[in-house]
Amino acid sequence: MDTKEKLGQTPPVRRRTPPQIPTAGRPPRNRTAPVKEEKEAARPLQDVVYTPPKPFLRNRLLLRLATVFAIVLALVLAMSVFFRVEHIQVSGMDQYTAWEISQASGISEGDSLFSLELPGAAARIMELDYVKDVRISIRLPNMVLIEITEMRVSYAIKGAGDDWWLVNSNGRVTGRAERGTEDEHTKILGVLLDDPKEGEQAKALETTAPGVDENGGTIPVTVTDANRLSTAFEIIDCLERNGIIGQAKSIDVHDLGNLEFWYGEQYQAKLGDATQLLRKISLVKGAIDKFSSESHNSGILEVCLNNLATEEDDKVKYTSFQ
Repeated sequence: MDTKEKLGQTPPVRRRTPPQIPTAGRPPRNRTAPVKEEKEAARPLQDVVYTPPKPFLRNRLLLRLATVFAIVLALVLAMSVFFRVEHIQVSGMDQYTAWEISQASGISEGDSLFSLELPGAAARIMELDYVKDVRISIRLPNMVLIEITEMRVSYAIKGAGDDWWLVNSNGRVTGRAERGTEDEHTKILGVLLDDPKEGEQAKALETTAPGVDENGGTIPVTVTDANRLSTAFEIIDCLERNGIIGQAKSIDVHDLGNLEFWYGEQYQAKLGDATQLLRKISLVKGAIDKFSSESHNSGILEVCLNNLATEEDDKVKYTSFQ
């Protein structure tokens, strides 16, 4: 007997595993997954490499700042030395010369282009009476361009027929006024134009014939229509020099001893004779500014020059139409 039998123990029964028969049409199960997991688990991890930061280089930073500063300084010096005003080009003017516009702007040759105050220069030009708009620009390397738009102020004078003609303040005929539009301009009354032609100087039509005395002799004409026309343009010049441009409705020169003009439909200004016209119209302009601020409606402004040597006693008498 064996030793195990001697001890009373029963030996274990060995069971046989039946062989697996593959099923038709069904692939065998893949039993390699555990092997793959073992391989992935066995793969070593990559080490993390730590790279220390580069040390701060103070000298390199200072060098870069110095380079940038030098470049900026060079640009500033170049702009201040090389980009200066050498030419001022003015266009669009008729009433003014290019020199008058450039003087009014305050821009001079030699000024730095990059230090010009263009808005201030434009504002100074706009203070001129005939300037309606202005544009100022810079053209590198050395030019300033000034383009202005002037107010086209025209005055209407009647011809020998029923037509009204437009003239400027210099006395040049600018064309025929469209019918019905003459009231849109300052009308010159008391004188007619003789054969007006566009582009030519206005000439007065003489309508006053010489007189005859009791002996049959000829009495020469003392006041001609040419005198009336020249006086009208003198009044126009005084009005514009006082900033009354386009506000005058009419100027009457029929009687050179009693000249007058209408400021809109509000004031009738009586100037007297043709002496001291600039002084008289200056007084009228001051009175208009004063009475308008005091809400006066309308009336007659009569200039009184008590002493032509001084201006202390000069005054304007106001009489309301009401």
